[in-house]
Amino acid sequence: MAERRRSPEMTKASGAFRNGNFTKVLKLLEPHVYEHRTDSLYYHYMGYASLYTGDFLNASTYLQRSLQLDPLDADLLYGLAVLHLKRNEPGDAVRLWLKILESNREDECAIKGLNFLKSVDSRDMQEKLTLRQCMELLPYSRNRKRTVMHWIFFFSVCTVLILLFLFIF
Repeated sequence: MAERRRSPEMTKASGAFRNGNFTKVLKLLEPHVYEHRTDSLYYHYMGYASLYTGDFLNASTYLQRSLQLDPLDADLLYGLAVLHLKRNEPGDAVRLWLKILESNREDECAIKGLNFLKSVDSRDMQEKLTLRQCMELLPYSRNRKRTVMHWIFFFSVCTVLILLFLFIF
């Protein structure tokens, strides 16, 4: 079976997603929903990008569609668990995190999610579940922090090299 070529917008969105530029992902992909109506990766990107930008309603729709198209995509469970928390459905979030832990007993995000639930009173959960806290419970937050740290390091090295160059000449 021939491998399907990625569209230019999916290639660009993939890079933006890896770099943590979730607003750009949405801008690149939103106009192409019809063309990608059967592409689980499209809905995966749209779901997580929506989640990271605080659009929980669209995130839910996109992640559910991605799960329909690819029921074996375990990465979707993280986002769906956080959405259950936002809907004040902690039991469903726990069920998903436990499902993740069945395949990986040391999964940091699932453990972090369960610990978050243990640490808050259910009456205070919505107040404590800020967008930042939601992001902390997702696996892609680590990628974003790493990317930002790489850029900071890169610019620091460039600055030092420029200063050395100016000092020497």
